[in-house]
Order: sequence, then C-alpha cells, then structure tokens
Amino acid sequence: MTDVEFDRVIATNLKGVWLSVKYELEAMTAAGCGGAIVNTSSWLTRGASVGSAAYSASKGGLDAMIRALALEAGPHGIRINNVNPGIINTPMAQRMGANEETLKPFVRLTPAGRIGGADDVGDVVAWLCSDEARFITGQSLLVDGGFTIAGLR
Repeated sequence: MTDVEFDRVIATNLKGVWLSVKYELEAMTAAGCGGAIVNTSSWLTRGASVGSAAYSASKGGLDAMIRALALEAGPHGIRINNVNPGIINTPMAQRMGANEETLKPFVRLTPAGRIGGADDVGDVVAWLCSDEARFITGQSLLVDGGFTIAGLR
C-alpha cells in the first residue's frame, strides 16, 4: 500500500464520517430536536486480515471518535453509535468476488451458521435510531453472527 492509498482510506472512512457527523450535529443542535446518528464501522476494529491495516485503523479510529462525539452530543439529546458489520452478503461484496463458494469458510467460522444480509444490519440501525435504544450512546455494536468471537476453530 502506498502512502497516497493509506491517506485516501483514512480520508474516506474517518474524516468523511467526521465531516458528515459535524454537519449533522450542527443541524440537529440548531433544530433542538435531539435524535440519533448511526454510522457504519466494521468487524475489523476487533479483528484483522492481511492487507487491512489502513482500513482497520480508519474504522478503529471511527469507533474512538464516536465515543468522544457522543459525549459532546449528549447534552443536546443526540445519541451517536456505530454498527460494526461482519461478513455481509451485499451487491458490493458480490462485485468483490463473494459467492456461495468463497463464503463457505466464513459460514463455518460464524456461530450463527450463515452470512449476514443487509436486513440484519439495517434492523440494528433502525433499532439504534428508535426510542427503544434511548439509553445507548457512544457504542459500536458488532453485527456479525458471532464471527469475531468465534476465532479460528
């Protein structure tokens, strides 16, 4: 990985989210309405794979940043959390070569016995935005079917 590629990943995954949250907080604070912000991080904040140094660092930084921003946003009635998806079968993953055969090793390592779908992540995002999650802020919630806790069995 080149320095330029590393900087691009950090700029996209960390600074890009920071800019988004910055302007969301400005608008939400001005409106005085409170609310919830949920960002997407990654299971790679708790695991690693070869070649993931920049990506893992950017997402780990995002998890840390969200904790700090949640402290700042809390007095305005705004909660900020992350979801950290595991291996999710999405069109993007399929474009990168994910298919039934390439996903088999991940299924074997996932206690839930399957790969996640977009609905698995979307349902958690909807819940974190709901009043049912009103006392949760500054957290990064793994949505991975147990993949990161299972280890290489």
